[in-house]
Parts: sequence; C-alpha cells; structure tokens
Amino acid sequence: MPAPREPRAEPCWVDLITSDVQGAARFYTKLFGWEVRQEAPSEDEGFAEVYLDGAMVTDFIANDPDSEVDDAWTTYLNVTDVHAAAYATKLHGGKVYLKPIEIPGQGTMAIIGDPAGTGVGLFQAFQSADTAATLAPGTRIWSELHTKHFEAVARFYRIALGWCLSPVSDTDEFRYHTYGQGSEAVAGIFDISSYPDSKSGWRAYFAVQDADATVALAEKLGGTVIHEAHDSYFGRMAVLGDLTGAEFAIIQPSQK
Repeated sequence: MPAPREPRAEPCWVDLITSDVQGAARFYTKLFGWEVRQEAPSEDEGFAEVYLDGAMVTDFIANDPDSEVDDAWTTYLNVTDVHAAAYATKLHGGKVYLKPIEIPGQGTMAIIGDPAGTGVGLFQAFQSADTAATLAPGTRIWSELHTKHFEAVARFYRIALGWCLSPVSDTDEFRYHTYGQGSEAVAGIFDISSYPDSKSGWRAYFAVQDADATVALAEKLGGTVIHEAHDSYFGRMAVLGDLTGAEFAIIQPSQK
C-alpha cells in the first residue's frame, strides 16, 4: 500500500461554509452523487458530514448570519506544526483569523490569511493520512489560489509555509506557478491582476465524468454557470456557483 504523504502544507481538505445546509445537501448529493449520512449530525444543527463510496469527502458547516463572511468553499493545508505555521504567518505579513483549536479525535486547525487577506485553513492531523487529490468523479482533484497580489502572496507561501514554486507561465498576461513540478504538482497560484472580473480566493476543483452534463445538471438544480465548459490541457472544465453563490470548479480529466 502507498505510504501516506508527510505533511508539507499542501491542500488536504475542503469544506463548505453555507447559509443553507439543507439546500447544499440537496444540490451536491444530486450533482456529485455524494451522500449525507443519517448517523452524521443533523443538518438542522448546522453541520453535515458528506460521503462518497463510504469515504468522507467533505462537510457542510452553517454560516453564522452575523459573520459577514460570504458562503464559500474553504481549502485546508496539512502542516506538521499548526502553532509554528500560525507564528510564521504573522512573522511574514499574514494574519491569523482563528487561533489553533483542537478537533477531538482528529487534529488541530487554524484559519490564516496571506498578506492580501485571502483566508486558508491549516490542519495538523493526530495521525498521518493520505491527503493527495484523486481522479475519481466526485472528489477534489485540484486546488489553486487566485490573487491580485501575486508577488507578495507567492513570497509568503514560499517563506512562511515552505512552498517550492515552479513557473508554468510567467508573463504579465498569464502568470501561474505550481507547488511542485509537472505530475508532482499539488496546488497552484494564479495571478488574476489582468482579469478585473475575477474573484480572489482559493478555488476547489472536483472531478466529473462529463463536464457538459454536470453544467447542465447544476443549472437544473438551481446553480449558476460562472464560466461555461471549455477545453484545457488538463481536461474540459467549468466554474459554477451553488444555490447560495459559493463558487467551485469542475473538471473532466484529460485522457492524455
């Protein structure tokens, strides 16, 4: 069996903060074939565990109406020491939005922000686990950070979190670096300063078998199409919004 990845501040988890947990459950279970387990905490309590083929893939968390935070997918990075990572965040121009707290039986988490203020989670697991993305439909396949402050943010991830960034493209028109190189890449940073209508933040991509069919189904279920399905080197992809506007992306992996 393959050995679990050692924590190296790469994306390991995503969850959804939503003002409509029940609506999210209806939307995503039909879109991705996910299952909200009956034994999980009730959706009425503001939390739902979500599974695919018997494995937990995400969870939905109620957004406090007084939080002034938009509904959104949150990306988490695995770290060896969440307290040290939080300290490094402050040392190198970032912010700590939520100080490290223990999740019983699982690990310790925190929420930080980069120098541009974009939030991301940190997670230190009690036990090592394989957190790599997969190609299986309905699972997270990729995570990337969209930012209008590329140089400062890239420097932050290199110094504070130890990322080794490799340029895919480095022009003013299209600047994109990956954490890791080629097939070993685990995340990306995209400079959107030349795209005024684009939104800053972490974007989660989920694998699907048929991108066009998934886009059509999302619309039928009440979602929105932010960017229509189009072909890329990595596969056919689209950007969608769920019932309350939380953005996410889908990709039908290339057969290359």
